[in-house]
Amino acid sequence: MGNELHTRLRWVTSVTSSAAVVLMLAVMIGGSPVAAQSPEEPDTGAAAETLGQAPSALAGRPSIRPTRTETPPVIDGRLDDAVWQRAVKITEFSQFEPVDGAPPTEPTDMYVAYDSDHIYFGFHAYYSDPSILRSNRVDRDTAWNDDLLTIYFDTFMDQQRSYDFDVNAHNVQGDGIIDLVGRRDRGAGIPFADRSWDTLFDTGAEIVDDGFTAEMAIPFKSLRYPRVPAGMPHRWGFQFVREIKDHDGENIVWAPMTRDVRSFMGQMGVLEGMTGLSTSRNLEILPTFTGINFGALDPASGEFPTSNNPEGGLNIKYGVTSNLTADFTLNPDFSQIESDLPQIEVNQRFPLFFPELRPFFIEGNDVFNLNGPVTLVHTRTIVDPLLGAKLTGKAGKMAIGVLAANDEAPGNLEDESDPLFGRSANTFIGRARYDLFTESHVGAIVTHRDFLDSRSTLTGVDTGLRLSPTHSASMTAVRAQNLDLDGVETEGHVFDLQLRQNARHLDWSVGAFEITPDFDTRVGFVQRRDQRRVNTNISYRWFPQHWIIDWGPRVWWGRNWDFDGLLDDEDFWTSVSFSFAGNLSAGAEIDRELERFGGIDFHKSRYWFFGGINKRLYSINLGFNAGDQIFFDPTNPFLGYDRRARLNLTLRPVSSLQTQVSFNTTNFRDPRIAGTEVFDVKITRLQTTYTFTDRFLVRNISEFDSFDKQFDFNLLFTYRVNGGTVFYVGYDDHYRQARFIEGSDPIQERFIHSDQYRRTNRAIFTKLQYLFRY
Repeated sequence: MGNELHTRLRWVTSVTSSAAVVLMLAVMIGGSPVAAQSPEEPDTGAAAETLGQAPSALAGRPSIRPTRTETPPVIDGRLDDAVWQRAVKITEFSQFEPVDGAPPTEPTDMYVAYDSDHIYFGFHAYYSDPSILRSNRVDRDTAWNDDLLTIYFDTFMDQQRSYDFDVNAHNVQGDGIIDLVGRRDRGAGIPFADRSWDTLFDTGAEIVDDGFTAEMAIPFKSLRYPRVPAGMPHRWGFQFVREIKDHDGENIVWAPMTRDVRSFMGQMGVLEGMTGLSTSRNLEILPTFTGINFGALDPASGEFPTSNNPEGGLNIKYGVTSNLTADFTLNPDFSQIESDLPQIEVNQRFPLFFPELRPFFIEGNDVFNLNGPVTLVHTRTIVDPLLGAKLTGKAGKMAIGVLAANDEAPGNLEDESDPLFGRSANTFIGRARYDLFTESHVGAIVTHRDFLDSRSTLTGVDTGLRLSPTHSASMTAVRAQNLDLDGVETEGHVFDLQLRQNARHLDWSVGAFEITPDFDTRVGFVQRRDQRRVNTNISYRWFPQHWIIDWGPRVWWGRNWDFDGLLDDEDFWTSVSFSFAGNLSAGAEIDRELERFGGIDFHKSRYWFFGGINKRLYSINLGFNAGDQIFFDPTNPFLGYDRRARLNLTLRPVSSLQTQVSFNTTNFRDPRIAGTEVFDVKITRLQTTYTFTDRFLVRNISEFDSFDKQFDFNLLFTYRVNGGTVFYVGYDDHYRQARFIEGSDPIQERFIHSDQYRRTNRAIFTKLQYLFRY
């Protein structure tokens, strides 16, 4: 016990020193952690922090000057409050999709007002035929198949990052972050938000005879925005989007948008004139409690011992300023309520990527994004932390992110005599990004992880430049040094350069990158090394705007050499895709590839077909591809033939019930032996959600993997008060065919080695988190 305590004190001291850096930065930037300014208190140094709101930003774009009110509305979805009679009213909108610049097919009323603590929106979404309204009672952040009313704020007017708040007719909330750095370019249009970000805001909605009405109250505490001198008005980028799914995916916008400009934030309007906003700093305290009764099969004995594991944790979020946030966590609860989506792992040459699902790491992680072929910050490498601290936000034109956490996973061993037993790794990540001009930046990053005498350090720089309304470029250069536990040192680098155009009709890109053979980072995810690659693609799009909404071809070519100069890959793809009226899409692709594996050049041909339809009661997405594929056996590779299919079906028979069925299969055959089947993998996943009220729902996930002969069953009850206060009760069960259970004792052969399915794991769990905000 004494040795264990001594070991724990050593790593707590180590990670606390890193966390202290976060705390010192917070105090240096924001002053005393308990200080607060009154709404009219002058802000020294504010001029430096208003640079992101240069008067020339969004010059000539439409503007809104909201009405100040001293009587806030009751957020119940009804527009009967007196404030809406005095609020600024907007009725002029235009289409962006399917026909940019065309008049909307349905009218909309929007009202805007504010006070010191909130900005308020009222909406009346009209329908000439109310039966086409799409709205379902689903969980938070999952109403993407519905007609939505969405507000976007670019509070710094830097066209780098914006907030997304939306609501549907059943009062289902959604929120997210749009960050341009580190995201694949989606071309001209409305980008997807990162829905992992959650904050507090109030909404109300009501279905009425001619459509639906809604109200929204967004606390300024839920936003990050520049400080301004007392009496000086705020000036933010602003956009409103209304989606009408049954009108061929119509998007109605307030500030007009065109596909001739690739920038979404650069086509926002301006929200201006707000003064006297409260500067009281946001303090959030989120205690969590998790109780788990867990059982696992002992294959050697056939017994199924169980154990109880109650744990408590604490997260603290403090708004150092209106634009900087510090997060601290002690024994954080990282139990995943949502499981990883299934992926076929058989015959994969490179490791599969699984995204982060844990709240502490997700919050504010957009600042750590970089463009390039490698994920430089992948926080799933921090497997089992006890203590963590983070500072994220913006100071003037500088976005910053600092994260420190320990990881107990490397020392979680059964052998107490092992020198690694009870030892922890420490991780530090630092990121700075400076805004040059609209949608352009230069940045730097440092990551470090150490465990005993081993270490992994990465340093790098990156830039993204908007060269014209349709052209952009990006560059990333990083260097990594590693020392493993055996004293072996390695180092390597990554360099990436991309140039692209995204316009109404013509899209193209050219790029090159290299990853050296010894490049590695223990804080990121590296799928493949030893590459020198060049690639280009070009596509053209026509917009007939009839029964064919738009269509066009795309061509891709790329070559990849290793650092010995050998050609490893050459790819040539050509495809054509169509969008039809009625929310129907389809396409096809032909691939010709050279892939070198095991010293052999394999020439492959593949064919793809894909399509989808999205209706009010159901959605279907499917794909099929077939052709040559390598069997990745290091000693005896050969060219086989495989067929792959995927089907995703969503049924919404009533507004409270949603069922999603996904089916993925891969069948691989060896043509050398009369098409003998090498493997056949089928993964079926069924997810059904029934929502009783705005707050209470039950969800079931059932999944079967035919290759591993494994069946998983999960039942989850959720009671959600808001984005922070949630109560879960769940049951999780896993079964596997007995002959596939590893580690069985030969004595138990008659008991273990059979076709019967045996329970391998079971858990009953509760999770309670309650958010206190001050």
